[in-house]
Amino acid sequence: MEGTSDGEDAIPLLPVTSQYRLQTLLRKQQAQETEGTRTEADAILQERGYDDVIDGDYLLHPTPKQRRKTMLVAEDAFLLILDYLQIYALIMAIAIRWPWPSDWLIASRFLFLANLDVWEFMKVNTPGVLAAARDGFIDSTLIGVDYRLILVSWAIFVFACIVSYFVFFIGMNYQKKYNLMLQVAKLKRVFIMLAQIFAVPLGIASAKVFHCNDDGYMDVHNQTECLSGEHLAYVCFAIFVFAGLFLMFPIWMVMKIRSQVFSYRSKRHEGYLQLKEAEYSHSLDPIWALNLYHMFSSFRLFWAYYRPVMFFMKSIFILAYASLLWYPSWQIAGFAIPLLMILIVSLIKWPFRVTCFNPQFYVTLLCLLLLASFGLLQTLDSESVFFQPKFLYSELMVITFTWLGFTVLWLVYVILRYTGKLCKTRPLWPRMGHSDEIAENTKKYLKALLCGRVVLEQALRVNKLFSPAHEVSRQIQIINAYCREAEMLNDPAHDALWDLLDELLQAHARISPFSLFAESVKPSIRVTANELMELLPSFKQRLAQREYDFILVSPVKRRMLLKMYALGVFLNGRQQERDKNAFHSETVRRLYNPRTSVVLQQRQVEGDDGVYVDISLDDGDMAVASNYRRKHLRETGLLLSGIKEVDGDEDDDTDTIRFTDSDMISSINDNDMDDLRDMMVGVPSRPSTSGVSSAKNSSGSSNTLQSSRKRSRDLLSTHSSLQSSTLMVPPV
Repeated sequence: MEGTSDGEDAIPLLPVTSQYRLQTLLRKQQAQETEGTRTEADAILQERGYDDVIDGDYLLHPTPKQRRKTMLVAEDAFLLILDYLQIYALIMAIAIRWPWPSDWLIASRFLFLANLDVWEFMKVNTPGVLAAARDGFIDSTLIGVDYRLILVSWAIFVFACIVSYFVFFIGMNYQKKYNLMLQVAKLKRVFIMLAQIFAVPLGIASAKVFHCNDDGYMDVHNQTECLSGEHLAYVCFAIFVFAGLFLMFPIWMVMKIRSQVFSYRSKRHEGYLQLKEAEYSHSLDPIWALNLYHMFSSFRLFWAYYRPVMFFMKSIFILAYASLLWYPSWQIAGFAIPLLMILIVSLIKWPFRVTCFNPQFYVTLLCLLLLASFGLLQTLDSESVFFQPKFLYSELMVITFTWLGFTVLWLVYVILRYTGKLCKTRPLWPRMGHSDEIAENTKKYLKALLCGRVVLEQALRVNKLFSPAHEVSRQIQIINAYCREAEMLNDPAHDALWDLLDELLQAHARISPFSLFAESVKPSIRVTANELMELLPSFKQRLAQREYDFILVSPVKRRMLLKMYALGVFLNGRQQERDKNAFHSETVRRLYNPRTSVVLQQRQVEGDDGVYVDISLDDGDMAVASNYRRKHLRETGLLLSGIKEVDGDEDDDTDTIRFTDSDMISSINDNDMDDLRDMMVGVPSRPSTSGVSSAKNSSGSSNTLQSSRKRSRDLLSTHSSLQSSTLMVPPV
């Protein structure tokens, strides 16, 4: 390998049987000069912004823009705050019957909008309705909104979401862009986010259709009798929403997360997750986005199913709200028990990978649990003084402002950490190189994995002809050695190393038969390939400039112009690089002069059958013959433009043919077919024999002249038809 001696490399290539021998070899190799082991892979890494390849620190320090690809800080913070507001608003809707103090309900009525619960908001906001709702059911006409319109609006929203998903999906498949899979993954991510946002509001709107008053009519629409046809239609819609959003969707999330969980050991899972995040942030492997790692990458291994668990918890809340209207104690118990269980488990096993999110999660659960506990004690007819309206108002205020104050301070801390204003040395989001839970050997293997991914991505991105097959081969040897070492040490990165090794082997088998850098080609071919690679950037830049110049030209015409320009360059050369005067002068001399013509000498012909006129004669007949020939060629349209004949010296066997600038044949303003046809004038149209005497030529001159005129007319008609059918070479 170029730049390295046999048996030595920046990374060991031989199997290692002892950790001591491995460390000794590493120290020996690191003592070598960096430039002595520098290869094309190092140049590729440097071009991509990774300057220190051996250390690999640049691979572990992505830019802020790269980190934002996998950092879900804003998304997790938004969902955590939204969950508290939605569950709090749902508990407050139930608390109207306990009751909570009227002043508190009126002051916090805008929280109903977190669930888009217009019905409860209007119930509290309308004067006189809240007092009637405390004693039981109310007349639905007192609310200024027809609940059937609310249900129809939600039905249209659900239908629009389903249709829009399939429309976008079909449109993406129809376009078939190069990043189709990433586009589909982003589309799924958007709709997963929408499902998490609108799950509780849609569930509350559907749950209200199950509420019936004492008279057997719907509580939200007193004109509709329960179990009637209209009511059953509403119930079918509610069941469809619950089955799809709170049952099938979380089950699908569980199955998807289960298929992507790499290992059931926390350290191995954390290392693999950090590796995939680093690969995606550096645009090396899109598996983080394609396999929807965002559904569980914010949580530790034990809480990898956090998102579906929260969906199941919300489904319990919706079921309790829909079915236990006549049993308020059991209804609020359906809120308190799940909250208590999740709080206890989360205290034992932290859910979030970002440590500062766990206190906020605990405070959220604790505040919701206190609100549910107060409601449970109220429904049990507790006579404690703490549940008197005056004290209860203060207690609710303390709980609410405690959560609000802690949340504000937490958001300020997260923003400072996210922007790097606080704790600059320790990143907010766990990533490679900064995690204390990952061993040093694992970090070393992860660095090698990233380097191998860079080379693999570069090899697959370029054309097979210029793909760096020798660097892929080098990475195969490196990863193979690390695979054996990781297997011996039982390192968690062993499986990831094997996966990369398989991909490298497949890529090498595909590109090595075509690559100019393969180990099977001659060294001279590699040298030529390196020189060609130096020219390709300027060639690519010229093509980009040409694309800009022809931006208003259709693609088909652009391709036609490029092909014809290439043909013109190969046939005529370039004016800036070749001496066309000398080239065409020599060509015309050989074609027109029988004494030096290669074609005439090959055919052993001294002259043509009357068409050829010897322009090298010195007697008076030369002027007549020359004038006649020039007139004949001009009439037929075959005279070369710009050619002027001048008399030469008496000692020269040939006349000198001088070209003007207008004769410079170019693919910009001339017709290649016409130029080639003009240059072939003077070549015998059919072969003759050398036994033809000059006497025969002189005696038959009159017949020859007539036949020549007839042939000229034929040539004129042929040339006219060719001019009408031949494409002129346009400017490029």
